Amino acid sequence: MVRLLKNIVLTLSIVLPLSTMAQGTTQWRDIHKVKRHETIFGIARSYDITIDDLLDANPEMRQKGYELKKGMQIFIPYSKTASNSKMASNSMASTSENSKTATTYTKPQTKKDKYSVNKTVSSQSALKEHKIVRVGVMLPFLDHSSEGTRMVEYYRGVRAALDTLGKEGIKTEVNLWNINKDSVVSNVLAHNPSIANQDIIFGPLYTSQVHPLAEFCRQHNVRLVMPFSIAADDALTNPNVFQIYQNESKLSGSSIGAFIERFGRTYRPIFIDCESPADGKIVFTRALRETLLSRGVNIELTNLNTPLRDFAKHFSKTQPNVIVLNSAAYKPLERVFSKLDSLKNIEPSLDISTFGYNEWFIYQPNLEKEYFKYNVHIPTTYYFSRTSDRIENFERDYKHRYGQPMNPDCLPRMALLGYDETLFFVRGISLYGKTFTGSDKQDVGFKPLQSRLEFKRLGNGGYQNSNFQLIRFKPDGTLDSLTYSILLS
Repeated sequence: MVRLLKNIVLTLSIVLPLSTMAQGTTQWRDIHKVKRHETIFGIARSYDITIDDLLDANPEMRQKGYELKKGMQIFIPYSKTASNSKMASNSMASTSENSKTATTYTKPQTKKDKYSVNKTVSSQSALKEHKIVRVGVMLPFLDHSSEGTRMVEYYRGVRAALDTLGKEGIKTEVNLWNINKDSVVSNVLAHNPSIANQDIIFGPLYTSQVHPLAEFCRQHNVRLVMPFSIAADDALTNPNVFQIYQNESKLSGSSIGAFIERFGRTYRPIFIDCESPADGKIVFTRALRETLLSRGVNIELTNLNTPLRDFAKHFSKTQPNVIVLNSAAYKPLERVFSKLDSLKNIEPSLDISTFGYNEWFIYQPNLEKEYFKYNVHIPTTYYFSRTSDRIENFERDYKHRYGQPMNPDCLPRMALLGYDETLFFVRGISLYGKTFTGSDKQDVGFKPLQSRLEFKRLGNGGYQNSNFQLIRFKPDGTLDSLTYSILLS
């Protein structure tokens, strides 16, 4: 179901919980570009690590038939046997200026990619020019924190997409620059003239680094995709910038618009105060309440701690109810569902829906039964079906290649994000060249694993992804997606 909402937008927060990150992940010391005639033994020795250290950091090396080739990039870990002081002394000077690597994916294959859309893409138009699409990635790969490991996962998704494109006959070259939080982007640009030769750059992670890179891309006519930042304003004025996510203000307005269209005047809105002021959702729920009241919609206000008898008085027996929490946290949500269970024992005929937040996808494995029971609606710009064949294939191949699953506590999934964005933009550039804008009028045969992408221009500036979805957990145990296309102001 496709709908058009004018001047209204959705609530989204990129959920990257630091406290729940998977443990035991590798800290990368460097990313090494393989030279001609180099061996695994020689590389390990040059970094004063064991062969097992190197293989653990690059599990694909353990696969039968693996062959080390010139131009490959491999991750260099810290030695597992070295002391902290020795690790520090042995560490290379991991500056952004000397962390560039490159690899080329050129070999066309006939095997159909199991993650991509079944629709045949006319890669022949790309092959006519025999053009290599140069892809730059500027992220904190060597950051010894959870952020660094997430960026490595994102890049693994980029690699998977480049493999897919290679099978389509699309030639690509990828160049990596390590841009840590303290990196001075202007210095990186000054010392790496080849950055100007990229067709597209993904990054950076930190908002403070966006503007100098965006201006450089404008000057050299390079596309810049901002995979994460929602605070930078460069997309408003810079025609070379593509922003994946919208800022909080627009997203909040979009969520309100989706709520009004879905529930309108037929539902009774019930706002439940969870007494979680630090959660950040109070601002949204207050705006939603004010909007509903301005439209003449009667609302109900109650509290999570209200006794059940009084709590029940806020629910209608003659019209459907929709509840809204002012918290996205797990504990309040769990308590609300428990309270609704008690309420349904008293009034089994009550019709109850729930309007939630994309953070709730993290809790889905534990609360999925309740999501279906209480018709949960979650507005989001990203979603993947955990049970789809394409996702299961991707997850299986990812774990096989890297010896570990994607981080289950990170939303959106970084590898899926890297895969979708790379496939969309690189295929688009190969088909349409400099004219590619990511609009729905330029078909690239894109079926996302996680992130729908459709860009609209912001005045005379850059482009912003205009799609978001309302994921609905239906009481019959099925899922559906209401897709919205937003007109951006």
